[in-house]
Amino acid sequence: GYIEGSDPVLKEEAVVFTAHYDGFGLLNGKIYNAAADNAIGNGEMLAVAEAFAKMKVKPKRSLVFVSTTAEEYGLLGGYHFAKNPKWEITKIAANLNLDGIGTEIMGPIRNMVGFGAELSSLGVMFNDVARAYKINPMEDPIPEQGVFRRSDHYPFVTRGVPALMLVGSPEATKEGFVRRFNAFEETKYHQPTDDVYQDWYWPGAKTVADMMGILGYRIAQAKSMPTWNSGNPYSNMKRGDDLP
Repeated sequence: GYIEGSDPVLKEEAVVFTAHYDGFGLLNGKIYNAAADNAIGNGEMLAVAEAFAKMKVKPKRSLVFVSTTAEEYGLLGGYHFAKNPKWEITKIAANLNLDGIGTEIMGPIRNMVGFGAELSSLGVMFNDVARAYKINPMEDPIPEQGVFRRSDHYPFVTRGVPALMLVGSPEATKEGFVRRFNAFEETKYHQPTDDVYQDWYWPGAKTVADMMGILGYRIAQAKSMPTWNSGNPYSNMKRGDDLP
């Protein structure tokens, strides 16, 4: 999807929103619905697109919405777009990605992880928006699992585009988040049991969509595009580079 920006100059730049829609389909005679990972992310992204489409005055930068496929098989769709972008890569301001384990539908959002927040100026913006929502910005609670490199925001990073992946949680502590994460991983992650359940807390999903939308709006309205922070592996990258 595409929404043209309202500024005659900044509309040449774009904020790209992503969520992957693939699971495993029919495998070994069982249906893998992939509801939390990641149909819900697509639903949230589409809600953001609908909200922007209804605005009378569109944001200054253009907005691009991409549902990627083959994420589960190695970020193939994300890498294809990043290497063959439908928007000039040097003019992609940032990528906001949704992909998770359904923690946002387990209850009201108390904490949110912005994977990659510490790497670029997007982190300050993420912290501001989260706190305005009375959400605690949480650092990566499971760094040993390398989540930052495992979803479709990362292909953008390898081309020098700052990116965030948003994951919300109803838990007030890191330990609670990890407990929920482990429970989902053991019982539903990449299994036929990843389905929609009656106890899903839909306002939590709305909060994640709100966060994505407001962050996207702030990026689209800013005078300049986000920049990399110093002191990390991506600090010297420019948009259009290829990470070795």
